[in-house]
Amino acid sequence: MKNIRKYLTATNVLIGILILFYILDRFLPFPSDYTGYNAWNPDSPPAVNYLFGNCGGLLSNYMAIGNFLVPCGTSAYRHFTCIFLHGHILHLIANLVGLYFIGNYTEKRFGWWLTYILFFVVGFTEGFITDPLFFAIAPAQKESTLAQVSMGASGGIFGLIGVSLAALFFDIKSFKKIGKPTLIASAIYGVLTTYIASFGWTTVCHNVSMILGLIVGTVIILPFYLLKKGKYRPENKTEQKETDPAHEIQSTFDSGENK
Repeated sequence: MKNIRKYLTATNVLIGILILFYILDRFLPFPSDYTGYNAWNPDSPPAVNYLFGNCGGLLSNYMAIGNFLVPCGTSAYRHFTCIFLHGHILHLIANLVGLYFIGNYTEKRFGWWLTYILFFVVGFTEGFITDPLFFAIAPAQKESTLAQVSMGASGGIFGLIGVSLAALFFDIKSFKKIGKPTLIASAIYGVLTTYIASFGWTTVCHNVSMILGLIVGTVIILPFYLLKKGKYRPENKTEQKETDPAHEIQSTFDSGENK
């Protein structure tokens, strides 16, 4: 029972919600009179479309961002709802891996409620900054960018990376408490999703999210730093053992190396 409770973190619950939304979005049948967005790719074999979830898109039509989605594809509420959706299975897997390590670490450090207030605030806000900024940088790509469907939790995840970096600035010793799996997963996730898997709008999106996370994290942490003489959150011995979500994974690695 204790082992089950250990995995019932807010981050893991959110991971389950994202998987559920993906399944519903990708595989829900369309109503008979439906004329909205369809993710089916006619250039790919049917098996590939089903494998990657390109056979749906019902929720995307009403919750993602895109100027051709109906109704009102660029409505403000979509900047929030698009966080719960992913375009294909690889998109989902990448974000779930990043969220598991980064989200659980941040949740241990800040508490679940503050972590996910930050996650959703940054994820919602960055879209209003990213579009104008990217269109100013690359005006020729404005129409093609708006013609794409925008969705995913990566903005909020990069916000958590920024918040965690801000915490390290004020308590550099806490860097030693971050397990190697979390460090490796965070580095691979950040570099892979921003500078290898995609460029252009996504790169600007992730950079904006991280900077927002740094700013928001600094604003939150700075008063505690000044009042607590450099300590954001006093830790007892129990908390020190549980600081990193990958503690058990790292222990497994270490025991394997000792053998």
